[in-house]
Amino acid sequence: MATPTAAPRGIRVRSMLASAVALALGLGLQLLDRTPLIDVLGSVVYIVFVACLLRAIWPPLGAVGSAATAFGFATALELLQLTALPQLVVDAVPPSRLLLGSAFDLIDVFAYAGGAVLAIVVQVVLIGAARVAAAPAADR
Repeated sequence: MATPTAAPRGIRVRSMLASAVALALGLGLQLLDRTPLIDVLGSVVYIVFVACLLRAIWPPLGAVGSAATAFGFATALELLQLTALPQLVVDAVPPSRLLLGSAFDLIDVFAYAGGAVLAIVVQVVLIGAARVAAAPAADR
């Protein structure tokens, strides 16, 4: 007998709610004094936000797939900070600093990994363990 799973619509709704909460937390952290702890927490919340948003857009991606994609995206942006491109964009569009950051920091990559793990946990709690991995082709 197949394990019951959350319907894609339910996954989308719960994932969107989780991403909204993560976004609110991330924006709230921007109001606090910048400390190393706040910086790490912001990076963790950023990954949870991106992973849950990805899951809301594409439920078959699964919790692990959305967390891994969010981690890869954030790490690529972090590595991009080793070039001058992000600063050029930030100079032209100052709010883009929230997405692109300001300088490469290896600690952020570790925080992204922690955020990916937390994103999986959040999705398992909200959606259920049956939908951790990507959906088989028959479920899509």
